[in-house]
Amino acid sequence: MMKFENKVMVITGASSGVGRAAAVLAAKQGGKVYAMARRKERLEELQKEVEEAGYPGVVIPLVCDVGKTEDVAKAFDRVKEENAKLDILIANAGVMDKFEPVTHCDEEVFDRIYSTNVKGNFRVFKAAIPLMKGGGSIVATSSIAGNRGGKAGVAYTMSKHAINGLVRNTAAMYGNDGIRCNAVAPAGIQTEILQNLSDVDEKGMEVVQRGANVNKMLAMPEEIAEDLLFLASDEASNINGTILVSDGGLTGI
Repeated sequence: MMKFENKVMVITGASSGVGRAAAVLAAKQGGKVYAMARRKERLEELQKEVEEAGYPGVVIPLVCDVGKTEDVAKAFDRVKEENAKLDILIANAGVMDKFEPVTHCDEEVFDRIYSTNVKGNFRVFKAAIPLMKGGGSIVATSSIAGNRGGKAGVAYTMSKHAINGLVRNTAAMYGNDGIRCNAVAPAGIQTEILQNLSDVDEKGMEVVQRGANVNKMLAMPEEIAEDLLFLASDEASNINGTILVSDGGLTGI
């Protein structure tokens, strides 16, 4: 069964990691995927991979920085021009901090995190919802840092709490319009964001590493992508306003 046959989808942060994995899996299941990210070359590589694999769906590269209002407007204008409606938004774009507590975090870092993680998601939600004529599904990538206080730095933690609020408010406001809104809250994921972290804050890292340890500390991108796509699909038709924790048991033990 192709879950996303005849479905028009937007996936942000699609050039790497979870977003890239979600775009591949969605195309494999028949979706028409507008893959949005800043890096054009990565998006074109993704498109080529899907074409060469012969999947029934397609990937359409759309260069877009969700931190810029004009980029988001331009990208969603194209989606509107080329389709009768938008069925699914997977709002995955995000950036990480270096685990700085509030006294170690400067406003430049705070503004950078908020521009992408909070205002970026606000922008794409606002652009997507009017295109979901007759209903649709929105899924955001949150984090266990949005449910707990000591799993990231102050800027990232605040940003993910804000995303959870955006998701729950959207679910409440648009549920009667046939639009579901949910999020997945992972722990660590084996992506380039994690791999490229350096000069992390020592105090913040000490706090983040407290608590239960489990054998499986990091998820693979494909595992989180599967969670996002499940919530986006009709299989999750009765799920709305939920933050699905997917952390291998890290915060539940």
